[in-house]
Amino acid sequence: MAIISCNECGRAVSDKAPACIGCGAPLPGVEPPSAFKRAPTHSITAPLTPRQLRWRLALSTLTLVLGVIAADAVGRHPAAGRPAATLAALLVVIGLCWFIVAVLQSVQSRRQ
Repeated sequence: MAIISCNECGRAVSDKAPACIGCGAPLPGVEPPSAFKRAPTHSITAPLTPRQLRWRLALSTLTLVLGVIAADAVGRHPAAGRPAATLAALLVVIGLCWFIVAVLQSVQSRRQ
């Protein structure tokens, strides 16, 4: 292992490093790790049907709405406690994430 100088910033870097640790510039003569050379793999599962997509959108929307309602109820009654607030926040986060995934899946299925 030798120490070389970066062409961009002049920092001393190992010759085994794929890029400079200071500025991120790629180092000459160094191959990137093999993980970056991988070809994309395609799923062998069947795509979702429009009915399945509608159900996912409906259930994710319901979860999100229930989370917002629960958060509003906890906000109006602070005596409900921390577990109720945590549950409400969890419902909102799960519902929102699930909704985003469901929308992206439906957009992707329309493109195919």
